Amino acid sequence: MAQRMTRRGPLTRAEIVRQALVVAETEGMEKLSLHKIAAAVGVRTMSLYNHVDDKTDVLDAMADVILQGIRIPEADDELSWEDGMRSLARAFRSAALEYPRSAPLVLTRRLNAPAAMPVVEAALRLLNRAGLEGAAAVHVLRAFIAFLIGTLSREVGFAPTYAGAIPGVITMREQELVDSGLPAVAAAATELAVIDHEAEMEYGLELLLDAVRRRVEAPS
Repeated sequence: MAQRMTRRGPLTRAEIVRQALVVAETEGMEKLSLHKIAAAVGVRTMSLYNHVDDKTDVLDAMADVILQGIRIPEADDELSWEDGMRSLARAFRSAALEYPRSAPLVLTRRLNAPAAMPVVEAALRLLNRAGLEGAAAVHVLRAFIAFLIGTLSREVGFAPTYAGAIPGVITMREQELVDSGLPAVAAAATELAVIDHEAEMEYGLELLLDAVRRRVEAPS
């Protein structure tokens, strides 16, 4: 079937990327194609190549839009490094959840992109304020990134989870855990059967901050 033309006016790269995000969030990343993006903007598929190189270029640009949505906290003198890292982590989560079905693009392939560098800069400045420099600051930064990737991947459905919003599903999952034959698992079945993603991130974040604080305050 021929692709129907409905467009009026010039096409831009920004519009292509914006519509790609709409398609991904509506239909899922697995169904995203240049053909569907072209249909969404009202042009033939070949017309996209005047503005993007290929699908990979579009995916990278989509990830950049998500990264650019991270609201970096202002590192004024009154902001402690701990509160700054909390704000940065929460801003990262908020930006990812703005596009939950597209978020894996950032979590798996784009954290070294130019669009991510302002976030890295902000994190390193905060860690410098804590007294961490050079390799030590980079190690801590990477620990935070690994934590956020794992936590957010689970939240957006990119990784397995014990979550269940339907009471019957929760009850069934809890019973499966009780019946597992593993005593520690059975004892924690009620907690394992459900998950509060925000609470989990906050708990893990405080563990990391506490570990960094102890490292900074430890005698040389």
